[in-house]
Amino acid sequence: MQFCNQCGAQMNDGAKFCPKCGAVSNQAPQAPQYSQPSADQSFNAPGFNSGAQQQGYGNNPNAQSQQQGYGYDPNTQPQQQPKTGNFFKDILNTPDYTSQFDPMDIQQNKGATIASYFGILFWLPLAMNSNSRYGRFHANQALLNLIASVALTIVSTILQVLCRSIFVSEVTIFGYGTGEYATNGFGWFLSGLFGFILGLPSLGLFILGLINSINGRAKEMPIIGKFRIIK
Repeated sequence: MQFCNQCGAQMNDGAKFCPKCGAVSNQAPQAPQYSQPSADQSFNAPGFNSGAQQQGYGNNPNAQSQQQGYGYDPNTQPQQQPKTGNFFKDILNTPDYTSQFDPMDIQQNKGATIASYFGILFWLPLAMNSNSRYGRFHANQALLNLIASVALTIVSTILQVLCRSIFVSEVTIFGYGTGEYATNGFGWFLSGLFGFILGLPSLGLFILGLINSINGRAKEMPIIGKFRIIK
């Protein structure tokens, strides 16, 4: 409240005239004062969230920490169950960063991340929204899956060719040799076995990545998920 300089009557804040005597008020409201952050504060003063403004998610309390790669805070531990000693359970027990991502980012870019695991479409989340940290996370996981699949396919092809070349027998007709040689049954068996065994990891990684993306989870794939190519 303010008071009239002439008669002393109470006046509302910002009033230009006294309601009792009509005198002109000389107490103009003062504009709020804001102090600029000093150089040593680096725009980290209370109330100044540069991370949120740069990201565009003003309601996300983790926006400033998400300036680090993939949108998660490296000082915050991801969700991960304790080791059990069981090889198969522990290999699937990978870090889960889902809680450190913006739910709106996950919802808006889920479709692109699902498609990214199909072949060479790993780049799709980047093309749809290059600012999506959730999209970049899955684009990286999908790219790692593609690289691992190509590498395993190359190794499988080499092993199959070797098996078909080493394990050969002479072709016979009614018990008589023809002088021609071809891969025998054992060679074909080993060739198929190598193809099946080396194809399983690629299929497994594809399924895991697809499931995580469908469920809106930012969970690393086993073994290869920890590597960072797309940041």
